[in-house]
This record gives sequence, C-alpha cells and structure tokens, in this order.
Amino acid sequence: MNDTAHGALPEAVHKARPPTESELFDLLHGFTAARMDTAAVRAGATLDALAGGETERARRELRAFLRECWDALDGLGREVNLCMHHLFPEAGLYPPLQMTRQCTFYMVRKKLHEHPATADHPVSRLLWGATRAEPGRGYERLSFLYNVSLFVPLPVPEGRRLPGRADLPQAVRGLVKPGEVPPCEARKGLRQIQEWLETMVGECYGRMTRALSAAGDATR
Repeated sequence: MNDTAHGALPEAVHKARPPTESELFDLLHGFTAARMDTAAVRAGATLDALAGGETERARRELRAFLRECWDALDGLGREVNLCMHHLFPEAGLYPPLQMTRQCTFYMVRKKLHEHPATADHPVSRLLWGATRAEPGRGYERLSFLYNVSLFVPLPVPEGRRLPGRADLPQAVRGLVKPGEVPPCEARKGLRQIQEWLETMVGECYGRMTRALSAAGDATR
C-alpha cells in the first residue's frame, strides 16, 4: 500500500469533517487496514498448509484469506461513502452516521457511477474501472474464488494450485458469473490478489485525499 496516501487521507478527513465523523472514519480506516494485514497472514497459512500436504486446512485458510480480502474491499467502500457523501450529498450514498452493513463496495460503486454529479469523478472512475469496466486479473481471481467459496468447498488442484473455472464440478459452474479464470500456482495467485488490492486501496486513498483537499481549498 502507498504509505503516504494511507497516512494523508485521515488528516484530510479530520480537516474536512466534524469530530464524530472523523472518529468514525478512523475506525473504518483501521478496519480496512486490519483486514489487509490479516489477509497476508492467511495467505501465508494457506501456502504453509499446501506445502505440508494439508489440503483441508489449506481450503479453510484460503477461504479465510478471500473473506478478509473481500471485507477489506467493503471496508474501502465505507471509507469512500463517508468521504464522497461529504462532497456529493445528492448522490444517494448513506449519511455517514447512518451506515449499515448494506453499505458495501458494490453499493457505493453503483451509486457513484450512476449519478451524473459523480459518474466522472476520479474516485468513481477508479472503482468502476478497476472492478467492472477493465478489471485487473487480481480482482477477477478474487471475485471468482470468493463467490465460489460462498457455495461449495474450493477445489485445490494437484494440492498446489488455485482453481480455475474448468476445475469446478459441472454442477457448480452455473452458480458463478460466466467467464474464464485460469488456474494458477497458489503463491503466484495469492500474491496477484494481494498486489491488486494493495494498489487499489492506495490509489483510492490518494484520489480521495486530493478530492477532499481540493474541496477545502475551494471554500477558503
């Protein structure tokens, strides 16, 4: 993650928002960071289990890794919701102090993309582009594996690979979004997901910091 962006955003929020919202943001920000840290631990545990031939433990650790990554993405969505609601209250986002668990990354992405005031904003373009219009391979793999893990145990081909669509039982293939995700050596695939997520979060923090700072400058 871009450490500069990670540290600059809370400062920008504290300058732009009242104490209660700033306190909430700090909690949301800490949640996202904790999920990413725990995901790294789970990735290591997955590889250790695979190296030891412990397939069932590897499946459990892999599912935990995917859950942490997805929770980090939803955590990022709630941070965006708080910042962008301040800048564009007309966009239909949750009032920050009324957010619920229904405030997810996908909900925030959809609201920002669909509203004319925010559709072309740099933050909105990033969320939509990186996960919908031109998704990166890391996101595609994360989305595919996470959605499979919601229904069935994930297969671990040859005890060392992350599965692709062709590795799924035929009965399961209709439960996930169509598209070809190839299998991948586990270490490479886990790192691919982590790097995509770290880049996404860092870039989003940078764009939100610039947006809040620019809005503050405009009111002076």
